[in-house]
Amino acid sequence: MRLDTKEVGELLSRIALKDRSAFEALYSLTGSRLYHLLVSIVKDEGLAADLLQEGFLKLWFRQHNYPIDYPWAWLCQSMRNLAIDELRKVRYSKEESVSDPISEAERGLEMLENNAHPEHQKLSYCLQALTPEKRCVIVLAYEHGLSHEEIVEHVNSPLGTVKSWIRRGLMELKRCLH
Repeated sequence: MRLDTKEVGELLSRIALKDRSAFEALYSLTGSRLYHLLVSIVKDEGLAADLLQEGFLKLWFRQHNYPIDYPWAWLCQSMRNLAIDELRKVRYSKEESVSDPISEAERGLEMLENNAHPEHQKLSYCLQALTPEKRCVIVLAYEHGLSHEEIVEHVNSPLGTVKSWIRRGLMELKRCLH
């Protein structure tokens, strides 16, 4: 069933005036689609349901008019942003932080080596061939999902150096894997 974006816009306009029936109608019309969008982002049905509820509450308590040009796109983008913010919060509040980058990199290599798949063994071999610095920053960036700035804090090296290690390490991995 195709979503009528004009109807979404009209409902948002009425919600700005605190029309409860419009709020319920918008939830009925878009809730399922937005829920599936959130699940695709956060990969957790329970968290997606919580975010959907939070997003609709924010929508209700918002104090100004909503964009009328692209109401459905705006609503999807708002929910997407909410999900991304939540993922960032979860990532930064993990109790298990990366305290020793070298040991974290070694642990990542052990996991690869324990996997019998030939591609994983090849990747493990190529990672071992890198210098410890390059191996460490690549594992922190791509396995642990740390930003360049976070890696700088963990390895106590300048940002430019970390970026160079990542770039050069990736080039060496590419050559080794092909």
